[in-house]
Amino acid sequence: MLRQLYYLILPYRSIAYPFLLLSAITVPCWLIVRLYHSRTSAHPASFGRELLLLIFVVYLSGLAAATLEPNHSRASVAATDGIELRPNLASLTCSSATGWRGSTARGFCMRNARGNVALFIPLGFLLPLVFRRLRFWSALLVAAALSISIELLQYLSRGWGVNRLADVNDVILNVAGACLGLLLVSMLRWRPGSRPAVARA
Repeated sequence: MLRQLYYLILPYRSIAYPFLLLSAITVPCWLIVRLYHSRTSAHPASFGRELLLLIFVVYLSGLAAATLEPNHSRASVAATDGIELRPNLASLTCSSATGWRGSTARGFCMRNARGNVALFIPLGFLLPLVFRRLRFWSALLVAAALSISIELLQYLSRGWGVNRLADVNDVILNVAGACLGLLLVSMLRWRPGSRPAVARA
């Protein structure tokens, strides 16, 4: 069990150090801001609410570390123009590995697809909890806007030698992950005879 978990996490170990470094900067800054806010606000701070906001900040730090970390090892990406604007069903489903060479191509594709979906599941789960009036479709638009912004930054970072590909397929997988998170929180908050909480105004 532990060995399987280790091998599942192994491909993503490279983001651990950037995540810890970024969290070491953002978390203290966030705590200082929230402490100042609690001192100046007339309303008492809720521990549960503050903990939720802190989790959201830590998640965003992890997202930035996972998606904006320099990647100098993908020669196949460096050989392209760095952008893919056409949705590709084979890339989304890993039914074809035409773009890569070697026996590990399908494994790479599967890890990439799973990673893009998994990265945005927490976003879909946290958005309606942090922003309580956010509707389902508005939350999906937020997720899409965030994913597009990440892809744009990845494309622009190529000017600094960072081999990242801006891919519309990543955006589709990200939004699918956010949708799963939104559905999960809706099911957890749903009660018979009531509308899903995430869909309320």
